[in-house]
Amino acid sequence: MSITREAAYLYLCSKELAKMNKKLHDLSKETEHHGQKHASATDEKSRHQHAKKHHHATQEIQKLMKEHHAMLSRIKHHLVNYNNALRKELKL
Repeated sequence: MSITREAAYLYLCSKELAKMNKKLHDLSKETEHHGQKHASATDEKSRHQHAKKHHHATQEIQKLMKEHHAMLSRIKHHLVNYNNALRKELKL
């Protein structure tokens, strides 16, 4: 690929990574909130409800982390390609 395509691809991947980071931050706050609510719940029904929400948010975080790691590896791959294209461009 050309240097401009690699740069554009890196830009788009970085924007997607920023969205993932924001979503991870929101999910971690939600998980912490439901964990605290679960710990301070008085009746069994609300306790179970918050535990269920906490578990669901934790599963979402794990799923998102897999996507996050895949995106990071894709960015690393294209960064190497970008550096190689830049070297070729500078040699000319």
